[in-house]
Amino acid sequence: MNPLDPIEPENEQPANLAAKVGFLGTVVVTIGYIIEAISEGIALSELAQEEKNVEKKEQINQQQLSDIQSKLDYLIKEIETTKKRDDHFKRW
Repeated sequence: MNPLDPIEPENEQPANLAAKVGFLGTVVVTIGYIIEAISEGIALSELAQEEKNVEKKEQINQQQLSDIQSKLDYLIKEIETTKKRDDHFKRW
């Protein structure tokens, strides 16, 4: 048995081992990419949710401002109406 004979399976073992280690390395790197892609997806999802929350708060604030403006307009009209009545009674 010649150790340099390429037909013998003992000479193929280091090549097989290198191929297996290379394959495992590729699998580990691929899993890393998958985990990175999942984390990016989660980050994007959280950003989208945060934007929705900000938009919702802005809508609520806008509605509150609109309500306040309506109430102020009503009060101003009431004050003007009251002043007109008072002015009318002062003339008598």
